[in-house]
Amino acid sequence: MTDSGAGMDGGRATDGIGSRVPRRRGTHGLYAMRRSLSVLTTRRLDGRSAVAVAARRWKEDIRRDLGGDLTRAQETILEAAAQAWVIVSSLDDFIARQPTLVTKKRRVLDVVVQRMQIAEGLARNLERLGLERRAKPVPDLTAYLAAKTAGTGAETAGDAPS
Repeated sequence: MTDSGAGMDGGRATDGIGSRVPRRRGTHGLYAMRRSLSVLTTRRLDGRSAVAVAARRWKEDIRRDLGGDLTRAQETILEAAAQAWVIVSSLDDFIARQPTLVTKKRRVLDVVVQRMQIAEGLARNLERLGLERRAKPVPDLTAYLAAKTAGTGAETAGDAPS
């Protein structure tokens, strides 16, 4: 093997003198996006921000529509759906601010296609949870009235409305 300039030193690129050549990092933001999306959960959002409040309300609405008491698997699907909802909402805002959705080469912007894919995943998660509204389990009338009278024992016949 000859020592004629740039080469490899233990799998690392060298400049021929033995010092390492710094690796050029991509400027497209893929690594930053992967890092941020890997830790993105609705629990990590600042609870006071508008996004966190909206996500919390959205999750509460879905939970209420599903009857209130969800299984752990349903909670996991709901969290994934909430993450997708936050991303889709952000992309909707970004897309609405664009002057045009078509490039000079007459192609739709890539962000529109990606938004559609994420929205499709959100729809699948919501279908897994169930699209129909379910009522909370309620006790029968006699049990409800018995619990109501036992809890409010201070009421007398004179207090009842005429």
